Amino acid sequence: MSVFRFLRFTEFFVASPRCDTNLPSTPPRCGQTLSDPRPNKALRPWLYRAHLASYPDLDLLCLIATHSVIPPWKDPSSRFGLRPVPANYIGVITGATVVTDKLLADYYKAVALSPPWPLSNVIPGPDGQSINAQTSSEDAPDASWDPFVSIARRIRDLQRRYPGYAIYAMIADIADAFHHVPIHADHASAFGGRLPRTSHGIVSGMAVFGWTSSPGFFAVFGKAVRHYQRTGHSIVLGNTEPFWSFQWVDDIVLIEVDLGDRLMRAEKRLRDGVKLVFGSEGWHEGKFTTWSRVFHAVGIDWNIPESRITVPQRKMDKLKSVLSETLKKSFLSKKRLDSVIGVLRHLISFVPVTKPFIQRLTAVQNRCRMLKKNGVPMASFLRKDLE
Repeated sequence: MSVFRFLRFTEFFVASPRCDTNLPSTPPRCGQTLSDPRPNKALRPWLYRAHLASYPDLDLLCLIATHSVIPPWKDPSSRFGLRPVPANYIGVITGATVVTDKLLADYYKAVALSPPWPLSNVIPGPDGQSINAQTSSEDAPDASWDPFVSIARRIRDLQRRYPGYAIYAMIADIADAFHHVPIHADHASAFGGRLPRTSHGIVSGMAVFGWTSSPGFFAVFGKAVRHYQRTGHSIVLGNTEPFWSFQWVDDIVLIEVDLGDRLMRAEKRLRDGVKLVFGSEGWHEGKFTTWSRVFHAVGIDWNIPESRITVPQRKMDKLKSVLSETLKKSFLSKKRLDSVIGVLRHLISFVPVTKPFIQRLTAVQNRCRMLKKNGVPMASFLRKDLE
């Protein structure tokens, strides 16, 4: 979704009390009105309640769709007006998305923008004052997804129950995933800064990728698509068979047996589910593959007829590189631990003998989070596990 859809350039600047215009001092926020406060009009809570009545997070889904995400600030009492906690993110008056020229921003001094720190996936700022440091990801919704091994289990289950029938997979992806989840206008100004080596800056009105709480808030919507798919069904050999769906953030995998119109109905159900939750802009035809028996998903090559999986060489090269760099460290930061465990996830799922070693790494990672530590020294047992 284009950043310009949240608020037009001129609307941003007429909000300044120094502007000599007869326009209202407070411009519309993302098209929000008292009768319709939704910032993203594609999110329709009345349809959620009609078609997702059994979804466990239905109330939260409707709340975010109607009023946007309010970040879980660690110290919300220190916030005042529209200004976020971190001193380095002064923000803007309306808290909406806008890209502006530095010269024009300098001219309108009343419009507050963040100091010129570079924008990146980690929402950077001075130590302890970044958005990630000022918000509590533990208070965000659950961001866990299906384990990769569930794809293999689904294939084996269908092979056992429907011997002799072909099994197919279809891969889909939610277009511009995180861009669909809006941040409340009063808090959006925290997510901004200056672009390095340019005269431009940006303030985001969405749950930007890189903010540690954004995966949880996106999951509320992504899991709604999965729930809709799994509550659908078709008749297979005289029996009611629910549809199956694997989901990892915005990546979706359908595994179904080719019987009757099963594949067609499963695909239609998924298309309807994505449009229901995200609107037409969540749908991108180029993000959907045709049904196939050999496919690539979650970084792995799958061959259903041969019952074989392969981790691509580029993944193995990345794994070796990360492990090699990590072994050179005398101190493992929390970010480094996250990176190591992330690249090892394929081994966790498909090479059982590695689980005891990875479980110890995961235990250290969880302990850092629980004690709010920035990392741990490279202990001898960690070095041996990594070697």
